[in-house]
Amino acid sequence: MSLEPPIAGSCLCGQVSYSCSKAPVWSVNCHCRSCQKLSGAPFVSAFSVPAGSVEISGALVRFQRQSDAGHVVTTSHCARCGSRVHAQSAGAAHLLNFFATTLANPDDFRPISNVYLSEAASWIESPKARFNFQRMPEA
Repeated sequence: MSLEPPIAGSCLCGQVSYSCSKAPVWSVNCHCRSCQKLSGAPFVSAFSVPAGSVEISGALVRFQRQSDAGHVVTTSHCARCGSRVHAQSAGAAHLLNFFATTLANPDDFRPISNVYLSEAASWIESPKARFNFQRMPEA
């Protein structure tokens, strides 16, 4: 992973911004149907950082859904422009998962894994990654 702290980003309109003081513990391209439907894209790229290492400013609205493992996943969006900023699973509440497209410098993002390849869109080629999983791997 190429992201080094401090890691900064924001939503489309700039009303919500964040800063992370710790390096990511994981980076991923998620191909699950929920990410596809929430983003309108064939997959979503994200990185996970310790929740306590993040400062967020701006108004967020939240959407909750249940994961296939039975955990509540909360996705936080800018209250003004609707950009998805981060997600958090109750199954890994110690982490916040930020969407790579919100990074101030998204060119620094390097995914090390693909997850939910079993649900990947058939009309794209999955990006190359060191680790590839048909579902979400165990913690």
